[in-house]
Amino acid sequence: MLLGSSQKITITPPIGLRMSGFSERDHGSEGILNELYANILVLGDGKTKAAIVTLDLIGVDKALTHRVREVVSQNSDIPYHAVLLSASHTHSGPEACRFGDMGKISRRIDPTPVDSAYNTVLPELIANGILWANRTLQPVKLGVKQSELHGLGSNRIDDKLYMDNTVTVFRVDTVDGHPLAVLTNYTCHPTILNFNNYLYSGDFVSFYQEAIEKVYPGCVAMYAQGCAGNVSTRHNRKGQGVDEAKRMGELLAGHVISTLNQVDLSDDYPLYAAIEPLHLNIRQFDSDEVIEQRIKDIEAKIERLKAENAPINIQRTATVEWQGATRNFKLKQNIDIDHIDVEMQRLDIGPWTIITTPAETFGEIGRDIRALDPTGRTIVTGYSNGYVGYIPTAQAFREAQGYEIGVAIVEEHSEDRLIRVAKTLLHNK
Repeated sequence: MLLGSSQKITITPPIGLRMSGFSERDHGSEGILNELYANILVLGDGKTKAAIVTLDLIGVDKALTHRVREVVSQNSDIPYHAVLLSASHTHSGPEACRFGDMGKISRRIDPTPVDSAYNTVLPELIANGILWANRTLQPVKLGVKQSELHGLGSNRIDDKLYMDNTVTVFRVDTVDGHPLAVLTNYTCHPTILNFNNYLYSGDFVSFYQEAIEKVYPGCVAMYAQGCAGNVSTRHNRKGQGVDEAKRMGELLAGHVISTLNQVDLSDDYPLYAAIEPLHLNIRQFDSDEVIEQRIKDIEAKIERLKAENAPINIQRTATVEWQGATRNFKLKQNIDIDHIDVEMQRLDIGPWTIITTPAETFGEIGRDIRALDPTGRTIVTGYSNGYVGYIPTAQAFREAQGYEIGVAIVEEHSEDRLIRVAKTLLHNK
């Protein structure tokens, strides 16, 4: 018999903290548009348990992940390796995690006492939310359904390139048929609210969650971000701001609700979890002269696009490419490590498998990991259990276009390393 429980923990920080995601911001938050949450699902199959937490945050680092797992495993029967933390990657949340395991380039500059206090209490909030859910388990039924949604995300470098439109919906019901949790896996940067927004929000993800929970009172709506490193709404959105974030969040919610009505439920879903280490080397940077020339070339392109009155989305692509090139120069000057050690995780829920990646992984890498499973029942998340920045494909490195290549700190063979570790996870059960 399958047991389950869901909980929703508020993790909205104090107003005034610095926000994450956009370097253009010059001061802290001014208020709250949407509360930020840790959405929690705990499952048990009678032999083992697992916890999935989706977070309205820019990301999670190794230290936060370890602390949550440590508290949970020491105070419950949920194993350390069976706790999965995944961030939505909202760009309208706090700098909750600074990914300090990536050397001095990732350490917080002059944290305030409030910053430090929030970073201390955050893992305790998440861990104790899991413990709370574990104390309220009840018999449940679960089902999974996949479909496709078009018109929300696309490849943000070039909308003609690969995009994974798959929506995977996990539905967890009480035995009397009431939805207890809905876990949706989709792939898209939550960046409809841009750098002019100083209100905390999960972006379109918050509006998706609110719409689901309005239709199903008492249900916890969860969003597991996919491999969104090169995916956003840039070429599909009608504007930027609250109204568009709400429209796109409700677009996803409407699709999910339609899918939920097609899910077949069962209480026979055995669980399995495992972790494998992932070692990634730091990239070799181009010479100063090459980087400086690249910056000049992009600046010339931006001026040309402005003169031609090019579409806003095309101009934005060029602007962020310039930001990536300038940050690439700063990274080269400041990076003080030669590798990063993180992990990938496998979590099975019946015949379905979740493979995590600790990065802004490119969509093509997620596609190739899923292709390792001939049953087609593997999904891949990004921004999970750690963070190493962007992991582009080797081909993207060679083409050297876009913001993502500029700010990536791992080497071009990182794609191969992810796929090798995923293969180990999938074949070692």
